[in-house]
Amino acid sequence: MLLIRNGRVITPIRVIDRGAVLIEDGIIRSVGPEDDITTPAGAEVIDAGGAYVSPGFIETHLHGGGGGDIMGATTEDIIRCAQAHARGGVTAMLPTTLAAPMEAIVRALEAIESVQGMEYEGAAIVGAHLEGPYFNLAQAGAQNPEFIKNPNLEEIVPILDRFPFIRRVSAAPELPGALELGQELRRRGIVASIAHSDATYDDVIKAVENGYTHATHVFSGMSGLRRINAYRISGVIESVLVIDELTTEMIADGHHLPPSLMRLVIKAKGLNQVCVTTDAMAAAGLDPGSYELYGLKVVVEDDVAPEFEVKRRPGNYVAKLADRSAFASSVATMDQAVRTMTELVGLSVVDAVKMATLIPARIHGMAHERGMLVPGFAGDVTVFDDGIQVQKTIVGGKVVYSRS
Repeated sequence: MLLIRNGRVITPIRVIDRGAVLIEDGIIRSVGPEDDITTPAGAEVIDAGGAYVSPGFIETHLHGGGGGDIMGATTEDIIRCAQAHARGGVTAMLPTTLAAPMEAIVRALEAIESVQGMEYEGAAIVGAHLEGPYFNLAQAGAQNPEFIKNPNLEEIVPILDRFPFIRRVSAAPELPGALELGQELRRRGIVASIAHSDATYDDVIKAVENGYTHATHVFSGMSGLRRINAYRISGVIESVLVIDELTTEMIADGHHLPPSLMRLVIKAKGLNQVCVTTDAMAAAGLDPGSYELYGLKVVVEDDVAPEFEVKRRPGNYVAKLADRSAFASSVATMDQAVRTMTELVGLSVVDAVKMATLIPARIHGMAHERGMLVPGFAGDVTVFDDGIQVQKTIVGGKVVYSRS
């Protein structure tokens, strides 16, 4: 039994000053003002010291961290990633694959499955996210073009059958077979997400009609406004902003999108339709240098284009393809994403926390058990200070990270 007391509790529907959270058997039992909650005999007590106490951050798009690479397909890789992101306040995550041979994706899924039943100190694995290989080569970005291809139901259905914990599949809906894929994902209750797509507005409308409900990393790997003869044709970017039936996510590392575009997304979609993500790779939490993203050479540095709205901030690193032609995932953690939304975009701490907790839980079918500090939900808690520096990360009532 664990009692967290003396905190500014963000539920995140409200803030409870001098609040407390009681967790028993991994489940939240009580939340409210500290004076209203009795400390049970024998309970472990954590004094938050006036820090923020929020639902644990939920990361639904990450490829690695702390040197652990999801496509490395070992239990060590998965656990290292889970531990690295726990240090950034993540309590629940969807390990994410990349465009690769299907046998490599299966090996990664097998590793994810094996870790789900293990005891370790890190973020809980609550499913998996398949990002690729069903993408448009014109929007490959940092996905290895060698492995990009059209959707194939005969290929993917056995994988969906074998690994029922898959929660999301990202694909380009304009490709042959992509609408049938969307229908299959909708039938199974799996989130179908538009990604690395060169679609037009008409393509996106058809995608929504055939099961696509989300758009992966808005503005990244997606078509924008183009001209055909004298006519302007909306791309995926404009379609995502205008179609209410689509939710989306922003890579909030302070590099992928300038504050003005992040404000535009929130203004167009409304806060409750947008979550934050890191899209992190294995180098997240490590030093700058040279790395690899499934066969692609990557450099991690802190250089920023002089025209960018946010100037160079030493220590705020970014991952790019070695030729610096595109970003290559990110090296952020979720505490950095929440800081980006408060410091650069100007959101309140409460709204930034929603984008890292309640909203991703709703988008990915977890809103009945995660994303809020309410009785009956998972005992997942992140404690952080005014600078959004994580002090403690608690998964199922167990402290998995404590800042010394």
